[in-house]
Order: sequence, then C-alpha cells, then structure tokens
Amino acid sequence: MNLDELETELVESGTEPREPRIRVFAPSELRAYNPAQEPVLVGDNHVTRGEVFIIGGEPGVGKSRLAVSLAIAGATGSNWLGLKVRHKFRTLILQTENGRFRLKNDFDEIGATELDEWVRVSEPPPFGLTFSNPEFQADLVAIIADFKPHVVLLDPWNAAAKDDRQKDYAETFDIIRAILPKGDDKPALGIVAHTRKPQTGERRNGGTGLMHALSGSYVLTSVPRCIWIVVRGSEDETDNSVIVFNPKNSNGQNSPRRAWVRKNGLFEPLDGFDWKQFDKPPAERKIIRPEDIKEVLEGKGTITKATAAESLMAITEMGKSACYDAFKAGGKFDHLFTVSTQGITWR
Repeated sequence: MNLDELETELVESGTEPREPRIRVFAPSELRAYNPAQEPVLVGDNHVTRGEVFIIGGEPGVGKSRLAVSLAIAGATGSNWLGLKVRHKFRTLILQTENGRFRLKNDFDEIGATELDEWVRVSEPPPFGLTFSNPEFQADLVAIIADFKPHVVLLDPWNAAAKDDRQKDYAETFDIIRAILPKGDDKPALGIVAHTRKPQTGERRNGGTGLMHALSGSYVLTSVPRCIWIVVRGSEDETDNSVIVFNPKNSNGQNSPRRAWVRKNGLFEPLDGFDWKQFDKPPAERKIIRPEDIKEVLEGKGTITKATAAESLMAITEMGKSACYDAFKAGGKFDHLFTVSTQGITWR
C-alpha cells in the first residue's frame, strides 16, 4: 500500500492522517524539486525556511535586540548583520523576559514604523514557553495559522528546555517541530541561547570552535544549520560595541566576524574597531576610561584632536583608530569635552 492509499484509508476510517516520519526521493526527484516559495530569507542560507538557526551570547550582550533587528530587517527588506535580505518576511517572536512596558520602550527607541503586517511579539506567557501543554499548543497553533510567519524566534531557549540533558533538548525540538507548519509553509526556527561562563583566560575571538561556547547539551550545536555568537567588544562595561561571529553555516559560506555598536535600539557597523586589542588574551586587553580622557584634556586648554589622540595612545597603549574615535563628536566620551574648529576642550 502506497502513501496515498494509506491516507485515503485513514480518511475513510475517520482517522486523521499524519505526516510520514521519513520520506525518500530519487536523485531525479531531488533535482526537479521546485519549492512553492523561495526558502532562503537572509544571506547565503543563513536564515532559511524549514531550518534552525541560533543567536547565542552571554546575558545582556544584545541577543534579544539582534533578534528584533532581524524581524525589522525582514519587515523593511534592509540588510541584517551585513547580509542581504532576499525578500521581506514575517517574524513571530516568542519571548519570556520583557513585559509590555519594556517592549513599548524598546520599540519607541527603535522608532521603526509600518511593522504591524510583519512582526508579532509575545508578552511573557504566564507559565512560560510550555510547548508540551495542550492548551499552549492550541493557542500557539492559532496564532501561527492567523499570522503565517516565515520566521519563529524563541527567546530564550532555557525557557523552553528546562533541563540541559540531551533527552530534554531533543524532546523539546520534536515538540516544537510538531507544532510548526509543514512542507513549504514551514518557517525558519530561530533560538536565542546563552553561552556558558568563560573559563579563566579563555579567548573568544573567532574560529568554528566558538559554537561550543553555547551552554547546555551538544544537541544545541548539532541541530541548527547556522549559529551566531555575540561577544562584547571590550572589557569596558560602558562600551556598547559587540562582535558577531558566524562559526557555523552548514548550507553556505560562513560570514566573517564583524564589529557593531548598539545605537537607537538596533546595531550599526563599527568602523575602525581595534582588532589588535581585541585579539589579545582577555587579561591583556586595555580599554579607554573617562579618567584617561580627563588626564589628556584637563588643564590643557584647547588642543588639536591629533595631539589629544597621541597623548591618549601614550597613556593607554591603545591603537591609533581607537584613540582618535575616543574624541569623536557623538562618541561615548563626548559628554566630557567640547569640539570646535580650534580643537578639543575639557568641559
């Protein structure tokens, strides 16, 4: 009995047909496959319908903002992390950390308009992301059927998988997949996940091994086709820069590491980032602090930017680009000095 005959028999008997657990295809069928919708949404198969991807990083580094920025890129068609958005797409974000007031503030800061057709964000569910609960499943299925998202984002993963055991992770993936639409309507599944606490002296500045910084079972690195890891740009707790790595992209080319700075709630490319400093072991990295700016400028009157940068280089042993950027109008230290045509003056 073939599959069509089996489904016919099930329908006639009143039993709902199920999706096959496994299907096989001849090479000619695979070559002839023509999906009803373009499956690749972002980059070189970085975000693809029917596939899983991860945005990982330590708490507070900006993972959730990157997830929101992906949704906005899908709504506007603008690039995401320097990658081309192939066509506009709808994103459903299932998150448990921010209430409606915080979400209001976030979207007020972002300021993007005309998103309603393209983005949906949950408030924290009262009992968490309880994917195994039949009522939660029914509510979520109804939301997905109405909105028809191309991307579904879970933020964070540990709200869905309560245990770090391999069995729990695998079961959680199975439950989520069973809820999502099938076939060409299947959305990309994005997961926001935590990285484990760095060990003393551990360097997280690149390489495919960076994916193993994800906290929990190895299932979290084996299931996704694409993994992004976000780390802080410096040891300075006031620095808004982040570095985004792409250690895994099984269906395409890995994207090179890039430096970004959070601005207006989203992320902009960070030119002139001091990669030489970043590539040093964490204990050897130097940073520029407000007291260094004060030492360079206080009591000196008005000096040129070049003089200020050279003095800062001597004090901090930081690179030329980083020291020049420290005296940039609109930069992180510009509240400490005044910039004029004559030069820079301590406030």
